[in-house]
Amino acid sequence: MISKIRIDYLASPLARHCRAAILSDMKHIFFLLTSFSLASMQAQITINSNHLPTDGDVLYARAATLLTDVNLEDSGPNHTWNFGFDVLEAGALNDGTECVGLDDLSLVDQIIFNNPFFNPDYDSDFGIGTAGFEGLPITIENAYQVYKNSGGVYAITGFVATVSGIPLASQYNDRDIIYDIPLTYPGSGNSHSVLALEVPTLAYYGTDQYRDYVVDGWGTINIYDQSFDVLRVKSHVTGFDTVSLTTDFLPFPIALQLPKDITTYQWISTEYKVPILEIISDAGGLGGGQLQVQTADIYQPTAIMESNSTGFSVFPNPTEQTLNVTQDGFIEIFNMQGQRVWSGNMTANQSLDVSSFNAGVYTITARQEESQTTVRFVKK
Repeated sequence: MISKIRIDYLASPLARHCRAAILSDMKHIFFLLTSFSLASMQAQITINSNHLPTDGDVLYARAATLLTDVNLEDSGPNHTWNFGFDVLEAGALNDGTECVGLDDLSLVDQIIFNNPFFNPDYDSDFGIGTAGFEGLPITIENAYQVYKNSGGVYAITGFVATVSGIPLASQYNDRDIIYDIPLTYPGSGNSHSVLALEVPTLAYYGTDQYRDYVVDGWGTINIYDQSFDVLRVKSHVTGFDTVSLTTDFLPFPIALQLPKDITTYQWISTEYKVPILEIISDAGGLGGGQLQVQTADIYQPTAIMESNSTGFSVFPNPTEQTLNVTQDGFIEIFNMQGQRVWSGNMTANQSLDVSSFNAGVYTITARQEESQTTVRFVKK
């Protein structure tokens, strides 16, 4: 009897309805999970060799200043980082760093760094110049770190320089791998690199370092008034540099050993060959405690310091406290969400206190009888 009742229940319309509802809900949940998973996968970017510097590129970066404390460990998948004008202030743009081809190296340097047949791991692609030095007792000229952007790595392979007229070149014993390519989330890598560069009886430079990196997030960075899809990479370099001088110009040899403890946070995109944002914390050596910040050349002040044929403009732009208008009229100011934040009549060269405005980009409209003119300004 129990078996018959059970069979009758499973065959009943109510049971069939429940099973159908459960299956429908399961299909719906599976569809949502699958869609979310696919959307997440599609939203991630992958950094390949063509997204990173190579021979012939000129790299532009802009110095920046953090205006407030930032949790640099804040990261993860499908993450959003906000670095608006209230967080980040743009500074000066550099003159451009050239990625120099290796074809003009000496024959010895070519064998070391430009030889795909006998030394493929160190077959490099370009050099980036480093600061020279002129003065007693030595001079350093034509100094370049040598980079490889091929063969599945983006790495520093060595160093070339002319020291007191003597051309020198030295490989790392193992390449200093900045990233393994392609670069994706999640991802990580490490390397231990040792390099020695010596001018007998004159000078010695050596470095011994460990590099660890991890791709610890992906998502969107909102920076100034723009947004970019990025991978977030955190790198940590530890070790030490050794410098010594032994010459007739000195009463006794000089030897320095400088510790390294550098953590770098980078937000990397497929749109620029330098990070959209890079923050470097140098806790070791002579730069102990320093924080260096730079961005790609994405901040264009000329694009927002607008005027027009009517002669209407505002200044200073960007501004922190006051804004001056160059034309009489009824003035309206709107934020980027289209909300009006101020309105009123103003006369030419009158100042408006905008210190209470949130940092960001605003549009300002001047109305005169039947005419209307709109420009933009930045509140820092």
